[in-house]
Amino acid sequence: MSDGYLDLNWRFRESWTDMPTGRPVGSTIGSRGGIGEDGRVNTALPDDPAALLAALRPHVAHALVTTDFDGTLAPLQVDPEDSRAVPGTIEALTALTRRGATVAVVTGRDARTVVRLGGLDAVPGIVVAGVYGAETWCAGELLTPDTPAAVEALRDRLPATLADVPADPAVWVEDKRLSLVVHARKADDPVAALAAIREPVTALGEELGFEVHPGSGVLELRLPGFDKAGAIERLVADRPPSAVLYLGDDLGDLPAFAEIVRLRERGVPAWSVAVEASAVPEAVAAADVRVPDADAAVALLTALAQD
Repeated sequence: MSDGYLDLNWRFRESWTDMPTGRPVGSTIGSRGGIGEDGRVNTALPDDPAALLAALRPHVAHALVTTDFDGTLAPLQVDPEDSRAVPGTIEALTALTRRGATVAVVTGRDARTVVRLGGLDAVPGIVVAGVYGAETWCAGELLTPDTPAAVEALRDRLPATLADVPADPAVWVEDKRLSLVVHARKADDPVAALAAIREPVTALGEELGFEVHPGSGVLELRLPGFDKAGAIERLVADRPPSAVLYLGDDLGDLPAFAEIVRLRERGVPAWSVAVEASAVPEAVAAADVRVPDADAAVALLTALAQD
């Protein structure tokens, strides 16, 4: 990877670090903007899928359609390697690109894994922002920084930390190369298994300079300065859209939902959709529109692509 890319990537990290990750203080449902008949932002924000489609469909040709993968296009699995996009996903995303939309998957996973599991290389022009935007895949090419020394140190020390707890034997570590994730979904009691390891894992992560983020049955140790808000901001800057849509389901999607609010405050028509099946109340509460599961999320995207 070139030094120029690493310098640019670091510059983005510096700007992302100070971004708020929650809904702006004082914002309310009434302050969110939708698209009026004159094309200007107003406060009549669609709050159901049908109203969202009616407002957004006229703008699809120049829209940015962004979505999470696990839990949003693909139902959550105990083993993340079993994750697969629901039927119709590739067709829906392809139809959106053919309508002229920019389509991007913004995921906490490494980009190549999501491309492989989702079959996303079949979607022409799709962008995959992996590891919360730390890397970008498009048209078979991956831009990614070198593995930092801190990640190597974490790989070396995390197993001993888990052994010292001792952790539930069903707890295991997923290596994303730029971050590590401690999974407890295979444990008989995932909540208790995570509670037992949270303090020592958090202490180790903070000692080595990582951010520790909870998720659905996981603790993720992530390099600082990367989140889905920054990934969306970069996509918007690269390809200024007429409107923006983001779909997500988990705590890692909260910064993306907050970025949707900030885009609206800057006059960009933008909406967020939460998938309820992952049972993350914070995500459901933060989104503008809710759908029950991944099949419904893909059905919404399919309908959006229709003339």
